[in-house]
Amino acid sequence: MQEFEKLDKIYSSFFKENNIDINTGVIKDTHKRFATKIAIGDNYFNAKKKVLFVSLDIGKDEYFSENRFQGYKERRENALYYSVDGRNPHMAGVYGVSLYFLKDVFGWETAWSKIEDSNQFFREALLSNKSIVPTDVLSNVAMINFYNYVTIGRTERTGGNDRFLLNEASELKLLVDIINEIKPDTIIVQSKTLKGYFRNKIKPFIEGNTDIYISYHPSVFGRGIKYRNPKLHIADLIKNKI
Repeated sequence: MQEFEKLDKIYSSFFKENNIDINTGVIKDTHKRFATKIAIGDNYFNAKKKVLFVSLDIGKDEYFSENRFQGYKERRENALYYSVDGRNPHMAGVYGVSLYFLKDVFGWETAWSKIEDSNQFFREALLSNKSIVPTDVLSNVAMINFYNYVTIGRTERTGGNDRFLLNEASELKLLVDIINEIKPDTIIVQSKTLKGYFRNKIKPFIEGNTDIYISYHPSVFGRGIKYRNPKLHIADLIKNKI
C-alpha cells in the first residue's frame, strides 16, 4: 500500500539519523533496540473515524531470539487481533476505549453501555460481555509507542527502565511525521506523564484538526487502579482533552 511506502521512508530516514541497523533494529554502540513499527488495523485507512493510541514502551524484546524488531504485519497481528479473549489489562483498555470512540460510527452503543454499566475493570467487563461485544473493534485503530527502544533481551513487560529519549528532537519528529501521514481524527495518550510533550512539542506541529485526550494507562495500578473502570476512565479522558 502507498501509505506503508510513505511510512517506510519516514522510518528509513529516522534509522539513518540515529545509526539504527535496518535489519536488527540495534542502535550502534548501545545495548538498545528499536522495538517496533506502528501497529495499524486492517480497516484503519478506510475508517470513517481514525483513532490512534500512543502507549509508553513495548516492554519486552519480542524477537530477541531472531535478533530483529517487529514490522507492520507482526505488530498488527500481535496487538490488534480479532478477539476479546486473551487481552491483558492494557489491551483490554485499548479495546474498551476504542469501542467508546467508535460506537456512534458503527452502531456499537448497546455494547458500550453494557461495558460502561458493568462496574468492572475493562478486562473483566469485556470477558463478561464477550457474546455481544464486536470482535473487529481494533481493526479500525492504530497504536504506536512513545518510547521507541527496548533493552536487548528484555523479558519483562512491567517497569519503566526503557522510557527514555536518546535523541529527543529526532524521536518527537518521528512521531509527528507518522501522525501527519496517517492522519488520525482522535489521539488517545495513555499516560499523563506525556501531557507536557503533547501540549507543547507535538500538538503544535500536527496538521489538520485532531482531538487529543490524555489519561492514565489502562493497566494502571496502586492508587490509580480505579481508572481501569470504563466509566471512570472515559470520564477522565474527556476531562483531560488538550
